[in-house]
Amino acid sequence: MQPPIRPRLRMSLLAIGCLSFIAIGMQGGALGVAWLQMQDTFGRSLESLGILLLATTVGGFFASFWSGRIVAVTGVGWYCLIGALLSLIGLVAISLTPTWVGLVISTLIVGLGRGAIDTGVNTFVAQNYSTTSMNWLHATFGIGSFLGPLLVIFLVITLPLTWQVSYAALATFQLVITALFGVTRKNWDLDYRSQPRGVGEMRSPSAKESLKLGMVWLCIGLFAIHTGLEVSAGQLTNNLFVESRGIDPGLSGLWIGFFWGFITLGRVVFGGLSDRIGIAPVLRVCTLGTVVGTLLLWWNPANTVSYLGLALMGLTLAPVFPSSVSRTPRLVGIWHSPNVIGFQGAGAALGVAILPSLTGVLGDRIGFEVIPICMTLMALAQVLVHEAITRREQRIDIAT
Repeated sequence: MQPPIRPRLRMSLLAIGCLSFIAIGMQGGALGVAWLQMQDTFGRSLESLGILLLATTVGGFFASFWSGRIVAVTGVGWYCLIGALLSLIGLVAISLTPTWVGLVISTLIVGLGRGAIDTGVNTFVAQNYSTTSMNWLHATFGIGSFLGPLLVIFLVITLPLTWQVSYAALATFQLVITALFGVTRKNWDLDYRSQPRGVGEMRSPSAKESLKLGMVWLCIGLFAIHTGLEVSAGQLTNNLFVESRGIDPGLSGLWIGFFWGFITLGRVVFGGLSDRIGIAPVLRVCTLGTVVGTLLLWWNPANTVSYLGLALMGLTLAPVFPSSVSRTPRLVGIWHSPNVIGFQGAGAALGVAILPSLTGVLGDRIGFEVIPICMTLMALAQVLVHEAITRREQRIDIAT
């Protein structure tokens, strides 16, 4: 049985987790800016960017889905270290590969590594830290998403150097993360003493056994809907604003930047509230607030109303992912939580892969004004699934 984590060690491990999430965010943010130079190197069009995004999603899906079984064998520390090594290898390969196929394979490897780190750190923080800490952890991802493009702009446009240098810089940062996971790998073990009585009696259940829990499918559904809605808002709103509503591209890009900024802010603000008044009440208010935001975006009596709706969406979407991860051990028990947090990550990957693409196809065929309608339907579905989870949670409280 693992002894209690010393306060200084607690802070150190959380700091390493935050650094790893900054690195993940930087890698994703850098691609969007570096792609303009990358497509010239490999003779590709904008459509090919979707292949790289798909490779990242597929890698993350498999790393997340099987994480529970792997963590049961290796432990969280080794799983995060393996993920960090894979990310490092993939980033180095991206900076060196001369072929398009090599770039796709390298991106897939980075996706596997990112998925392993994301799931491993989430599993550890969900058990050992507060909801506030979980939200702060995910807020650092937003910081990384902001810093990644700035790194590419500085190295590739300001200096100017090649895009390969920017990925070499990302690999250097990832090397530091890998070393930190290596030094601390024995300190990331899970502590099962906090297992609630009467919930999840089996240590290290199989994926099949975890999937038999009805709560698991609700959790997967929530994450799929939530991430699909978040990415749809972040990626498709620009088409809505510019091509359908005639908004200046620079102003549109500014408000989409505010959307991501409000997600970071919301995770800092609502994380603390969740520890004070409970996760379920905060997420109820936030999921309903997201519906209001999508309705404002759909209504659009003036552009200002659409801007406010998008900002409200960012603020209220912010705590759903991290707070729901933090809630997982309570919903399914400590024994099942490594599997289920992995399933949640896989569900999120599916949501990102399916819902924005489907909404984009409808926008191309029907018109871009269908985008806020689709987002409103996703927001309503998010409310319904969250309320179903809350009702089941209340029955768990009564039973225990």
